[in-house]
Amino acid sequence: MSVMLNNNGLVHASSVHRRHILDQLSAVVSKEAAALSFLADHLPESAIDLVELLVGLKGKVIFTGIGKSGAIAQKHAATFASLGIAALFLHPHDALHGDLGVIQSNDCLCVLSKSGQGDEFESIFAYAHAKKIKTILFCCSRGSSARLADVIVDIPCSSEACLLNLAPTSSTTSMLALGDALAIVASSYRGFSQKDFAQNHPAGMLGKQLLLTVGHIMHSGDRLPLVTPNASFKDIVMTVTTKKLGCAVVVDGARQLLGVITDGDVRRACELGASVFSQTADQLMSILPKTVVAETLACTAFTLMESFNITTLVVVQQRLVVGVVHIHDLVKAGIKGE
Repeated sequence: MSVMLNNNGLVHASSVHRRHILDQLSAVVSKEAAALSFLADHLPESAIDLVELLVGLKGKVIFTGIGKSGAIAQKHAATFASLGIAALFLHPHDALHGDLGVIQSNDCLCVLSKSGQGDEFESIFAYAHAKKIKTILFCCSRGSSARLADVIVDIPCSSEACLLNLAPTSSTTSMLALGDALAIVASSYRGFSQKDFAQNHPAGMLGKQLLLTVGHIMHSGDRLPLVTPNASFKDIVMTVTTKKLGCAVVVDGARQLLGVITDGDVRRACELGASVFSQTADQLMSILPKTVVAETLACTAFTLMESFNITTLVVVQQRLVVGVVHIHDLVKAGIKGE
C-alpha cells in the first residue's frame, strides 16, 4: 500500500489504495442498506399498534434518548412535527432536573435505546406512568427498561456496519428509517395534506408555492403606474419609466380598470413617428388586460404570465385597481409555475 504526504500534510494514495478505500466505503453502505432491507421484511407487529396510537393521539409525542439514539430521537421529533404530529425531544438529563413537567397526561413517551436499558429512563418511565400515558421503547435488545414500557418496538439488528461491530451504525440507521416510516404513515392516516405541510414550512419553497398570494407581493398605493384615459404620450412614457413596472394602467375617475399600456405598446407606438405625441392613453391601451385578484396564489399568477407571455398582471377587486404584480417580483420570491 503506497501513500505519501504532500507539502500541506495531506495523504496521497496510490490508485490501488484508493480502490481499497472505495471498496470499504461501499461495504459499509451495503451493510446499512442490508439492515434496512431486513427491517422492511421483519417489521415488528408493535409498529402497527404505535401507528394506531399516533393516529388518535391528542397530545404530543415526547422523544428521548442518550448518545446516538438521542440524536435519532431528535430527528424523529423534528420529522413528526414537520408532518403535523406535535412532538419534541426531551434530553433525559434535563428531564431529571426539572423538565419532566413538559410531559402532560394526553401525551405519549417514546424512548430510544439500542440496549433497551439506562438508569436515566427509570424515573422518566415512572413519571409517565403516574400521568397514565402510553410509553414506548425502541430497542435492538430488551434490556432492563423493557419491563417498564407499555409498547416495545423491537428493531432487528444482528450486527453494526462499524468494522469493529461496536459503533451504532446499522442500528441507528434502522431506528431512523422506522421513525420516518411511522411518522409518514401516521400522518397520512391523520389526513395531513400538502397544504398542511406548507403551513408548517412557510419559508420553504413548498410553503411559498401553496400559501403565498398575489396580495403579498403586488405593488400598491403610490407605487401603482396609473394614468387617466386622456393622458398624453409623454405622461405615459414617464409613468412607465418612473414606476418601473413595465406598464401603465389606465383607470377612470373611480379608479376602475379601463386598459393597460405595456412598454411594448409604447415602443410600437413610436413607429407612428412624430404623430405619436398626439396620441392619448385611451388610443394606445389594450382594453382586455389579464387580471387577477389579491387572493390568487402567486404560483397561479406565474403560470398565467407564462401562458400568455406577459410580464405584468393587474390586481383588481370588482374592477377596482388595487395592485400590479410583475413576474420579476414572483421570481425574486422564489415562485415557480404550477
